[in-house]
Amino acid sequence: MPTLAELRSKASKVKDAGVTRIVNTKDKMTSQPSKNINWHAEIKPKPPPPAKPEYRPPPPPSRTSSSTSSASAQSKAPAPPVPVRRAGSSASSSLARSASATSQASNVSPSPPPRPPPRSIHSAASHSVSPSPPPSTASSNHAGPPPPIRRETRPDLAPPAPRPALSAAKVHDTAADIDRIDWTNLSPEDKQAFFTWLDEFFSRYLGRPVGSQDTTSSTYGAKAAVSGYAPPPKISVASRPAMPSRPSMTEGPITSYPPHPERGSSAEDLAHYFSPTTHWPSAWYTEENLVPPPLRGNQHLTWTGSWWSDGRTKTLAVGVLFADLSMCWYTVAFPPHLTPNTPHDPNDARTVQRHAAYLPRPAPWDPERLVAAHETYGETIASFAESFEGTGRHCARGECWDLANEAIKSFEQYDWVPKPVPSISRTHGHLIYEGRAADKGRTQVGRWRGGDDRVRRGDIVEWRKARVSRGPYAWSTLGDPDHTAVIVRDMVPRTAVKDGMAVPPRELGTLEVVEQGVTSPPKRERYDLSQFEEGEVWIYRPVGMVEYLGTLLTAKCPEDVDALTV
Repeated sequence: MPTLAELRSKASKVKDAGVTRIVNTKDKMTSQPSKNINWHAEIKPKPPPPAKPEYRPPPPPSRTSSSTSSASAQSKAPAPPVPVRRAGSSASSSLARSASATSQASNVSPSPPPRPPPRSIHSAASHSVSPSPPPSTASSNHAGPPPPIRRETRPDLAPPAPRPALSAAKVHDTAADIDRIDWTNLSPEDKQAFFTWLDEFFSRYLGRPVGSQDTTSSTYGAKAAVSGYAPPPKISVASRPAMPSRPSMTEGPITSYPPHPERGSSAEDLAHYFSPTTHWPSAWYTEENLVPPPLRGNQHLTWTGSWWSDGRTKTLAVGVLFADLSMCWYTVAFPPHLTPNTPHDPNDARTVQRHAAYLPRPAPWDPERLVAAHETYGETIASFAESFEGTGRHCARGECWDLANEAIKSFEQYDWVPKPVPSISRTHGHLIYEGRAADKGRTQVGRWRGGDDRVRRGDIVEWRKARVSRGPYAWSTLGDPDHTAVIVRDMVPRTAVKDGMAVPPRELGTLEVVEQGVTSPPKRERYDLSQFEEGEVWIYRPVGMVEYLGTLLTAKCPEDVDALTV
């Protein structure tokens, strides 16, 4: 058991340890008073970065002799800034800009110039040439325009004629004129000499011959004397193959739709079937089907018909509207007791009377009427299609054709609006344009129809087995075999168009449409027709039926319609 002295000693040690810890903690946590802090101490900035080394292009190779040029080619010094020829402007103006930028290199640090492509053999430079950098305006040591061209230093040119001595009064003026060379009005000889120098420079720089093929025979002779090669032989014009003639776009079909008739229109073909001289092999008119054999199974038409009987004669009357918008009316009258099983001669005019009249395909409209039709129907049709966009629900059955067909049918609820031409197969009104493409878009033909100068909002586009590229590894297939969409934005062709003009699809621009499919709700898409590679395309303008065709579709030909007969 510890003694009282030992307990007192231990208690003293514990007390000393606690005091020591408190003192040490106080010393560590003590901070400098704020009044002793120098709040205006200067903070030293970071040292500046090292200066960028100044780039100085090497001097151009000397042109005083051929031996010096050869030595420069072997040393392979870095190329100086290359003057650029631009299409649509003189080469001298590009040279002036390039030289001006080079003369100011003392205050600018450009990157080394890229390796230039060889100059085009034509008079205009290729558009793939990179433009020269713009001259710096901050330079204080402007060196002025490039030095004058001195053709007498060329070894392959004849020495110049001696010039008359200038008087002392004219020396200063002449020097001033040299400093103000009119680079936009260089003579053909100056340009030829300049480009010959460029050919020599690039030949040494690229290590292969570079030269123009459209120089004169005298220049070829000079080059042959220096470099040792002769000019190419002349090509006989008689050996040139005959160029294929360009097909006329003013007439004749260029697409597969509508079906091509034997005569001027499908209605005229049908009218000839009802001619008394046409042989009928069967009494088809006694059947319940009022459509004659040539039209059965034809999906590119719509028709309406009726029949009546007075006890002695049964008469059937039918009106047909074809996809080319030609119309035909026909009637057949025969005794009512005749049936498909009753033997008789359908070609006997005393027993069976037949008659037909027709209207040909309507002519294209002028600009005023086409624009008026757009103002009447276009906006409503485009808005109808856009009302389904983004809703996730289909229009009607969900077929692509339904979107255009239902938009046109929607005018039935507006009794003050003239009835438009209905959708018949792939026809939706006045044909504005038809075209086709093949061979990955390398072959494109098309024809403009009507007087309007553009495709307008509310027009309807039809595709057939079409392929439109969407990039290097993407494309859209439109039509299996056919596809319909509503155009929702105007499209102005890149060239001025007129009725009957040959216009390839690539000249039209980009179509913006609202379209749908059975597996795809209505959505907005864009198709660049310059990327149209395969298939066919048609564009229609919805128009009034009576105004465009002359009448509505009825079973009997109206008396006020001036129909044709055969």
